[in-house]
Amino acid sequence: MYLGINAYSHDSSACLIDGMGKIIAAVEEERFTGKKHDSSFPVNSIKYCLSEAKISSLDLKGIGYAWHPRDMFFKRIIKEYLFEYPATWPAFKNSLRKLWYSLFIKRDFEKYIGKLNSDAVLRYYNHHTAHVASAFYASGFDEATFFTLDGRGEYQTGIWGKMNYEKKIDLMGSIHHPNSLGNLWCAVSEYCGFKPGWHKAGTTMAFASLGKPIYMDKFEKIVNFYPEKKSDWLKIDTKYFDNRDGVGHIKTEFEKLFEEESCEHGMDKQIHRDVAATLQTFTEKVIVEKLNEVYLQTKIPKLVMAGGVCLNSVANALVLEKTPFKEIFIQPASHDAGLCIGSAYLLQQEFSKQNKPEPMENACFGPEFSDEEIESELVKENSRIEFVKVSDIQLKVANLIHEGNIVAWFQGRMEYGPRALGSRSILASASKKEMIDKLNKVKHRESFRPFAISILEDMKNEWLVKGYKSPFMLIVEAIKPNLKDIVPAAQHVDGSVRTQTVNEMDNGLYYKLLKNYYDISKVPLFINTSFNIKGKPIVLSPKDGIEAFLDSEIDYLAIGSYLVNKKNVVI
Repeated sequence: MYLGINAYSHDSSACLIDGMGKIIAAVEEERFTGKKHDSSFPVNSIKYCLSEAKISSLDLKGIGYAWHPRDMFFKRIIKEYLFEYPATWPAFKNSLRKLWYSLFIKRDFEKYIGKLNSDAVLRYYNHHTAHVASAFYASGFDEATFFTLDGRGEYQTGIWGKMNYEKKIDLMGSIHHPNSLGNLWCAVSEYCGFKPGWHKAGTTMAFASLGKPIYMDKFEKIVNFYPEKKSDWLKIDTKYFDNRDGVGHIKTEFEKLFEEESCEHGMDKQIHRDVAATLQTFTEKVIVEKLNEVYLQTKIPKLVMAGGVCLNSVANALVLEKTPFKEIFIQPASHDAGLCIGSAYLLQQEFSKQNKPEPMENACFGPEFSDEEIESELVKENSRIEFVKVSDIQLKVANLIHEGNIVAWFQGRMEYGPRALGSRSILASASKKEMIDKLNKVKHRESFRPFAISILEDMKNEWLVKGYKSPFMLIVEAIKPNLKDIVPAAQHVDGSVRTQTVNEMDNGLYYKLLKNYYDISKVPLFINTSFNIKGKPIVLSPKDGIEAFLDSEIDYLAIGSYLVNKKNVVI
């Protein structure tokens, strides 16, 4: 067994892969601790992975760690920070801390988890190499073009090239900090009032739909884009941005250029919306034009993508529409939580290269709970809830959704990554527009943020304009014009809709729920948003789910075989 971990950086996580390249378990530490983007050593995640495989630490052949101390030291701390000291002191200090802890990964593992065999190896992998591996080996492709973009790794902020199963990564180009599209999103998020920036890029992307991209000329002035260049094809003018801490902030010159100061959240002006919209359009332009140039170099029509910027579902759809790539696989945990998958794959391939990993068809790699475990938690809340065991839970819930109820759906193994994919979801009908306000009230979040949908895969071409397959909810589509009035709550203010396509093979119970809903309503889709309350991670355990249900205005909780409601509400 091969363990991959991401630690001492945001989105701490662990993944266990067997010798055949099959993912046995993968989970983010935040789900256990309740601290979003937890950066601690992933003690709980590792323990879960080992327990799921029914092994001990002595059974591990090695550990893969998705940060490389050598690159951190020479290419970040020495090359970038040392000569700007003391201006870079906070980032310098944080990088030294990460470097120090990285050197003692094995010590910390044995302190918190258990002893390793004397022949167990520890491998350090470059951040972006791990991103590439997380996507390529999960794709099932024999060869592919790869493309990564994020805030920063050790020193790179994106790499591209080609890879096939028989050879190592063929790196053909890269960009380096402080030139970072991910940091640009952080800075503009801060300008729009969403802090801390790199946690809020998704919110800024939704906010962009309220504006118009009228500042492209200014963005092209402060961010130079050279799609034909192999390396350093993006250059950010540091007169306007301060990226030294690896997060990204705007400077006073940025505010002068746009003739408006950063807004306090909730006090934004139209200009802030238009700046966000321009950033979205600029990002789409950069990704599409660069990938067109990349294709001319690789000539491989299959594409794999990873890195936080690759969670931009609007840009992802344009890759399929406006580039020559015919097939695309985007790692569902494209952010740094996916690094543990990449490092586990790299380690497995080092020792078992003859075993090609199976394609990732779903992302349900987390904990699962039996009805007995669920009932024991439900009983503890007898004073506040009522529950009943239902023989056909999916049919009952389909009817409840059709009747206009909001239902929390807690079933099977927890999803990996930032999207709820039908294991820890809040579900609702898309047929009434007022459902958007009801769900925003449940989630305690901004009114402009959209909700995604789950749709039967075999109905996607009938209901969606493009009909893209999107099992991980990473592509934005549009409802066909003649059907828009049927599902007004499915659509964002700009008419877009982020989709998850569902089939029976990959997610049987969730498919049956959706199919039952279609049989009742004649609508093959409903709203699917993550089962969490603002500020907290997606729920992991029955206890988490029950607490979130009781602390919200969700109407029903379907957990395992049990249907739950609050006291004095008839089931």
